[in-house]
Amino acid sequence: MIASFVVLAVFGMSGSPYDRVGPGPAIEVGRPEGGSWSVLTARVQRSNWLQYAKAELTGERTIRADGGGSGGDKGPPRSEDVMSTSQTHAVLVAAQLAAGRAPLAAAGLQVTAVTGPARSTGLHPGDVLLAAGEAGDLTPLRAPSDLEAVTVRRTTVRVLVVPYGSGGTWGTAEIRRMPAGRLAGAQAGPAVSATAYPLGSVEGPSAGLILTLARVDALTPGDLTGGRRVAGTGGISLDGDVTAVGDIPEKVDAAAKARMDVLFVPIWQRSVAAAAAKGTRVRVVPVRTVSEAVGWLCAAGGRAPLC
Repeated sequence: MIASFVVLAVFGMSGSPYDRVGPGPAIEVGRPEGGSWSVLTARVQRSNWLQYAKAELTGERTIRADGGGSGGDKGPPRSEDVMSTSQTHAVLVAAQLAAGRAPLAAAGLQVTAVTGPARSTGLHPGDVLLAAGEAGDLTPLRAPSDLEAVTVRRTTVRVLVVPYGSGGTWGTAEIRRMPAGRLAGAQAGPAVSATAYPLGSVEGPSAGLILTLARVDALTPGDLTGGRRVAGTGGISLDGDVTAVGDIPEKVDAAAKARMDVLFVPIWQRSVAAAAAKGTRVRVVPVRTVSEAVGWLCAAGGRAPLC
């Protein structure tokens, strides 16, 4: 019996092929006047066989470390590349919303160098050129050839620019009128990379929605939170749509533990979020777009020019 107990103990303490998924910390971003913006996270932890058995008995979700599922789907890939894309989308969408514009479904071109006569355009390395053309007829910029096309046979051109500031952040989108010939001399490429707020080791796309809202709030006067503790989970596309993410129940649990007032979730996952929030004080608000989230906050007491 003693030998059997030792064998079981050794086996139980050995590593299993399963990870445990639980609520992670709520990470505050931005500096609103009254409330707060928080990115919700889920924590994935390696487990031995004893921890795995306990998780199965208590209902804690587990996933296979190799990507397979047990008790639920693993959700979107957690990678630095996905987080970088989410950060960039948040910066570009927020810059346009803060300017009162509908977001363009294009990442634009990022200025890499401005030399010679092109300096008179007022552009700087890091600026993002989203669209260009005539007034009221701007063409989204997706490749350097698009910029070349809009400057051909024109003396002046209007450009939708997201300016890069000296503090390492991007400002509100603005339309600038520039000499076409000098604009053509600016070097710009498609490798757009921007960071709304650094999140350390957090990975995946699910911070996109809150990063966008916090950035909109920072770019406009007032307090869009309306004094509320606002959290959210959801990816963000370049046209401002909120996309589905993984680990919804765990993030709802994280919101409840952090005593959030409002939790924005993708409308496609409202049923899962509502079920997880049952019995808590968290108000789940499903949204299709970031503009819907802004509209809800305005109707709930947010104080900003967009309201």
